[in-house]
Amino acid sequence: MARNTVVLSFFQSEAEADDAAGQMKEWDKWEADVKLNALGVLALDDQGMIKTHKLGRRSVGKGAGIGLLLAVIAPPTLLAGVVGGGVLGALHHKNLGIKAEDQERIAAHLAGGRAAVGALVKEDEAPAVELRLTQLGGTTETHPVEEEAEAEVAAVAPAVEAAEAEVGDDLTIIDGVGPAYDKALKAAGIKTFAQLSEQTPEGIAGTLAAADAPLIAGQTADTWPRQAKLAAAGDWSALRRYIDSKK
Repeated sequence: MARNTVVLSFFQSEAEADDAAGQMKEWDKWEADVKLNALGVLALDDQGMIKTHKLGRRSVGKGAGIGLLLAVIAPPTLLAGVVGGGVLGALHHKNLGIKAEDQERIAAHLAGGRAAVGALVKEDEAPAVELRLTQLGGTTETHPVEEEAEAEVAAVAPAVEAAEAEVGDDLTIIDGVGPAYDKALKAAGIKTFAQLSEQTPEGIAGTLAAADAPLIAGQTADTWPRQAKLAAAGDWSALRRYIDSKK
């Protein structure tokens, strides 16, 4: 049985990486010879830390997902939040097949607003995925995943997912949601993008008002459910376009 491989492709901007990830998802639908297990994006925020919400799924079935494998591939100094510490952080001290110099090289490739798309595929499918990402404008490389390493990451996936579920999503990613609104929504039990997507604008306004964090004059939550739906799906390219279209 072919082992899994992470195909990593670097782009000149986060927007380009988001668009490439979206196109790869569409390509996967009609390309019969390839089945992408998962896709993620490596990009840095304003503090130089990895945007963990873009890493992708933490698990696939009973195995490790691209999200945690990308977290292990990336330099641990760039990771924040749940995926940056605890049980996952301990894996960085083990030999998972990623050399320190490779991690630092990857970090350098992410500087200056650049970003990378990561795809988890079977080893025999990697060449086709690598070619497609290169055609989309990326500079591509592969990282075969050792079975033992993947098993170790998969073993901690439930704990990471449980911890992230307790914390909830970073709702400030939604345009218009600031830290105060994020806190108020979570206090009301709306912790995830999926939960926010199920709310009505009127319901959101009522929730914020009841939490003594009302919408400021002239502001509405009209676009928040739609934005949250795109975020829940991990469709960052579509989310960016939607936000831009409303400005």
